[in-house]
This record gives sequence, structure tokens and C-alpha cells, in this order.
Amino acid sequence: MLDALKEAPDFAPAGAALQIPRAENTAPGGVIAIDKPLGITSHDVVARLRRLAGTRKVGHAGTLDPAASGVLVAGIGRGTKLLQYLQGQRKTYVTRVCFGVETDSEDAEGTITATRGATLADLDDLETALASWRGQVMQVPSAFSALKIRGKRAADRVRAGEAVRMESRPITIYELVSLGEPKAGGLAGTKVVYQDLRVTCSAGTYIRALGRDIGNQLGVGAHLLALRRLAVGSFSASGLARPNAPFNAYSLAELSQLVTAGQALPIVSLDQICKELFPSCQVTPEVITALSYGQRPRIEPALLCDLDGDSEGAPSKESIYALAFPSGSVRFLARKVGTSWHSILNLQPSSV
Repeated sequence: MLDALKEAPDFAPAGAALQIPRAENTAPGGVIAIDKPLGITSHDVVARLRRLAGTRKVGHAGTLDPAASGVLVAGIGRGTKLLQYLQGQRKTYVTRVCFGVETDSEDAEGTITATRGATLADLDDLETALASWRGQVMQVPSAFSALKIRGKRAADRVRAGEAVRMESRPITIYELVSLGEPKAGGLAGTKVVYQDLRVTCSAGTYIRALGRDIGNQLGVGAHLLALRRLAVGSFSASGLARPNAPFNAYSLAELSQLVTAGQALPIVSLDQICKELFPSCQVTPEVITALSYGQRPRIEPALLCDLDGDSEGAPSKESIYALAFPSGSVRFLARKVGTSWHSILNLQPSSV
């Protein structure tokens, strides 16, 4: 059963103000997900994780604003080389939308720019508005974002007083539903309505922009009051075990306790994450040896036929596979280019 508290948009995992211990030993390479607390940046999380993992080679995939909590996937050591593939994973959020008041940043951190007001009756057509955003749609991102415009972040240009025009781009929303009943309230002397939503979407979707656009469709305006990311691909927030999300995210407090006790961090190994992200393919030791020496071995005809036969429609000329020994242990991440293997990542570079 899911933990209803940890699924709340304003849930705040512990760890923002913790004194983070430094690990005595360097953690093995792999991927780990942090349940980011409120009030710190994604870069702050990386800095703390460097102490916990005993290495500076740490990076993250998919930024979360300081005002948002939830799943932030990070790579450690050679795991950083897999972050580009984790960037494109679908994501699930819960958010609390405040209808009736608009802000310049489209969230609660910004300055109020309009107070149209809203009542419960204004949300009678909410389901119609939500339905219009499900599927493949075009979205204009928030101007308060890290997207680059002529080499500079859009948010920095806006703060400098520049007029910024954001171009629409395609996104996919797989799920968009309301949670619970709307609640009437007040903000800045204006009547507002609060409504929680759950969104599962493609990478590149801006939840703040989604709240803004739904509010405009209803004629009352809106901004996000709270935002929590529940899942990124196979990683889910602390304690929210899901059949399609086998890996947990951990709070900084949980990880600090492990390091203080001298225990290992719950890192997902390179082998595990490669099997999760890519189709696995068994190859001969000769293929592994050839790839280890920088060669591009040919794919055996029988295997090539199987790979092409597994493709839906026209087979892809360039597909990525986790290449494993007959024992099942993944050794290489390689791209199928025509009839040969091209190495992307050697999971065990020292064992040639």
C-alpha cells in the first residue's frame, strides 16, 4: 500500500539541514536516487552525495527546483556515463495548484502578478481541461526555467528584465488526474481554490507551465503551490514501492545513517541499471574481447536475425543493447550499427 503522506505534494523528506558525514571509502560506480528535500538545489544534493560516496565523480539527471521535493537520479563514478539515458525517462509528479492567483514564476516562490479569483464553481470544467492535455501536445515552457536562450538561461534573462519569448515544443502526458476534492481558500485577499493533481509525463514537461495553462483554460489563472516528483523511470520516492518502479529513492537522512554506521550505500549497479534501461543480449567472449580492444566486431548472422526480428515494424539500424556473457553478467553497453557492434561503455574497463 502506498504511503499517502509521502505522496502529498508538500511532503518534505528530511536532510536539508543535516550535517552530512564523509565516507571513509569510495562507493562503487552505479546509480542512486535521492528523495530531495525542499529548500536546496539539485547541485546542493550532488555536493552532499559527494561526501556520502567519498568521490567527486557524481552527477545528476533532471533538475528539481529548490521548492520541489522528490526523486533526483544521480550517477556515481562510471554511473555518470549513463545519466544521458536516464534523462529521457518518463516522470510522475503530484502537485497542488492554486487557482485564482497568478505569479511571474508560475509557482509560490514568485511575485503575484494577477488576482482573478476563483470559486468551486469555476472548477466544474476541470476534467474537460485535463482531458485536453492528455496525449501528445505542444507546450510553451515556463520562462523561469533553465532552458538556454542564446547561451543564457531563460530565468536569468527574465530576472535581468529582458522580455523572453519561449517557443512551444512537443511533450507527451500519459496521465493527468485530479486527486481528492477541490478546496476553497484565500490568498492575498482573493478567493482561490486548491486542487491536487497527479501527472505522468515525458521528459521536458514543465508542470508549472501545465498549471498555468489549465488555469487560463478555466479563465481564472493559476500557479503551483507545491510540487513533488514521485518517480523517474524505475526509481520511486522513499517507501513508494511500485511494480513498475523497482528501485527506491532514499532521503539524505537515510543515507547519512548508513554512512555513519559504516554500511554501504544502496547503489544500483551498472549491471542492474543497464539491464533495466536496455534490452540484454548474450554474446561470445570473443565479441567482448574485441570490444575491449576498441574493435567493432560483426554481429553473428543468427543473432542479427533475432535482433531484427524483435523490432516492431522496420528494424532500427542503430539500437543500444546491454551485452552480457552467457552467465548473464553485463560487460558492455554497445550500439548495433548495421551488422556490427560499436562500444558505448565498458562496465569493467580494467578487466581486458
